[in-house]
Amino acid sequence: MLMLKIIISGGGMFLVGLLFSLIFKRKKRVAFIYILYGAIIWIVTIALKFCWAVPVNKLLNNWIYTVLPAKIAGPLFWVYVGLLTGIFECGGIYLIIRYSRLKKMSLFESYGFGYGFGCIEAILLGLAQFAAVAAMATGKAPVPYIGWLTVPAPIVERVMTIFLHLFTTLLIIYGIKERKPYFFWLSFLYKSFVDTIAAWAQLSFGVTTASHIWIVEGILLIVTSVSIVGSIMFLQKK
Repeated sequence: MLMLKIIISGGGMFLVGLLFSLIFKRKKRVAFIYILYGAIIWIVTIALKFCWAVPVNKLLNNWIYTVLPAKIAGPLFWVYVGLLTGIFECGGIYLIIRYSRLKKMSLFESYGFGYGFGCIEAILLGLAQFAAVAAMATGKAPVPYIGWLTVPAPIVERVMTIFLHLFTTLLIIYGIKERKPYFFWLSFLYKSFVDTIAAWAQLSFGVTTASHIWIVEGILLIVTSVSIVGSIMFLQKK
C-alpha cells in the first residue's frame, strides 16, 4: 500500500509534466523542438547548479553557522540557496537565449520553451519515484511511511512549479526581445524568492508531517499564483 501511494504520487508528477507539454503543443501547434530546447536547457542549468552546490553548500553552511548566530546564519543560507536558482536557472536561460537564435522565438514558441523547461523537471521527478519503487520492491531501499493526505502534494507542487518556470522564462525572453533588462531582474528576484521559501521549508520548518507539507504548499500556492496570472497575461499579447 505504501508503494502504491508512491506510484500514484510519481505517476501524477510524470503525467502533469507530459500532459502540460503535449496539450500546449497540440492546441498552439508549436514545433516540439522548442519544448525540447527548454527541457535540454533545464538539464544544463540544473547540472551546472549541482556542480557548484555539491562541493560548496555544505562547507558554506558549516562556515556560516560557525561565524554567525543561528538566527542570522539560517536565513542567510536560505537566501543563498534561493540565489543559486536565480543565478543558474535565470542566468543560464538569459545567456543561452541572448546569444543564440532562440531570441527570435515567437510568443507561442517561447511558451513551448517555458513549458519544456518546467515540464521536464516534473517528468524526471516522476521517473525518480518509479525508480525508488523498484528499489523498494527489490529490498534495496527502505519503504517510507506516506499518508494519503500527502500523496497529492508533489503533484500540486509540480503544477505550481511548471507555471513558475514558464512565467519566469517568459519574463526573461520578453526582456531580451524588448531590450528591457529589468524583466530579467524581476524574473531573477521572483524565482530566487520562491526558492528561498523552499529552502526555509526544507532546512528549518520541516516537511515531515502532512500539516507542515500543506502549510508550505499553501504558501507556495499564494506566491506562485502570480506566475499563473502572469503567464495568462503574456498569452494576451498574441
